[in-house]
Amino acid sequence: MKVNSVEQQNKSGLGHGIKSALIGGLVGYAAKYALPLTTQEMDADYKQVIGLIKKNAVKAKGEFFNEIKDLPTRSLAHDTYINSAKKFAKRNIFAYNTALKKIRPTAPFVIAGSVAGLVGSFVSHVFRTDVN
Repeated sequence: MKVNSVEQQNKSGLGHGIKSALIGGLVGYAAKYALPLTTQEMDADYKQVIGLIKKNAVKAKGEFFNEIKDLPTRSLAHDTYINSAKKFAKRNIFAYNTALKKIRPTAPFVIAGSVAGLVGSFVSHVFRTDVN
């Protein structure tokens, strides 16, 4: 049986708790961008902007798009235009969603992540089975 001095057994978990809180805060900050938009964020203004983006995408395709789509032989420029017109709305909607996520308040996500990290650190210390 291994015997340790009292000084070695009374180690503080403060450093581990701080590290856990920092990691949890970073995870919370990442969650700000990873979580999808809520229904509150997708309000009437959001729907109006998305409608405008889709309307402009249809306008970008236009008659020229329909004419060159049915050509038997298309150039590389024609194919590039068709692909870019198809991706126009998707890219702009993604950019708008990212902008909305960027203006979310950061503090609630970081605080929730830090608290979760501290609780996880505490639980792991309480249920630790390796006794010296």
